[in-house]
Amino acid sequence: MRVVITGAAGFIGHALASALLDASQLANQTNPAQAITELVLVDRVSVDNSLKSRAGITIITKIGDLADSAFIDELMNEGQVQCIFHLAASLTLDAEDHEEQAYLVNVEATRRMIAKASRSTRFIFASSIAVFGGDIPDVVTDAVRAMPETTYGTHKAIVELMLADASRKGLIDARSLRLPIVLIRPGASAPTISDRIAAIVREPLSGRDVVCGITADTRIPVASAQAVARALIQLQKVPESQLPQSRVMNLPSLTVSVAAMEAATIRLAGKRTLGRVRYEADNNLQQIIDGWPTVFTSTAASNLGICSDGSFDDIIKNYLADIH
Repeated sequence: MRVVITGAAGFIGHALASALLDASQLANQTNPAQAITELVLVDRVSVDNSLKSRAGITIITKIGDLADSAFIDELMNEGQVQCIFHLAASLTLDAEDHEEQAYLVNVEATRRMIAKASRSTRFIFASSIAVFGGDIPDVVTDAVRAMPETTYGTHKAIVELMLADASRKGLIDARSLRLPIVLIRPGASAPTISDRIAAIVREPLSGRDVVCGITADTRIPVASAQAVARALIQLQKVPESQLPQSRVMNLPSLTVSVAAMEAATIRLAGKRTLGRVRYEADNNLQQIIDGWPTVFTSTAASNLGICSDGSFDDIIKNYLADIH
């Protein structure tokens, strides 16, 4: 089986690639356990070379831009692709500033991958909590209507519908998982909302002070990259007959306040010299996050054994294990 991960250079992509190498097999439409023979890691930047080929699995890296239709054609035509984990995206802040380019990456690239895929291709899409916005209940289930208030969220909602329609027509076998804020990306800071939240933990653990633009009582649904990887693989294995009609579900997530994140960081710091968290209001950031769900649940996902982390301590422990 040839498996493709787009956005493989990201920390979710890395966690997913590692989990797939450990699993060594996936399901398809006719076989519940088919061996992975090729793992194709796709991104516009170099992919972490710490991933090593395993017995029977060849790792192939492809560097290119999904906004380039010729690159997608090359990717999809190099042998039959049985499974795609589509993680790549132009994120919230970038999509607001560069909408046309973001559309090419977030929407048009997916349309072209669908057109080039075979009918047996299983397509797993990483959607987002950002499809929700406006006047939403405190607890958001799969039944809550998507009403995005950002360009990024709108693109995600479009692709959810596009994939469901392609599946209805029998062109592919798609399923989408809406992710919460995924923590904690290692390395240098990045200009994304999720990274500004991750920095509340990452920077103090590195001995650096950090400015937090949201209030300490702000509650956010979160998951670790490891939990997301497990959930995406589990969703890939689900037979079509067990999927909801929409083929979309939320990832049941852990809700934590910023204050609780800070407290857990202090509790698990060990002998590290901690940096301080300084609160300075960022009204734009607060408004975006306040428009997202506070509690993120899914009966469909839970019934399929798809779940998130047990505690925020677990998320920090995963991060600490990754950086050592």
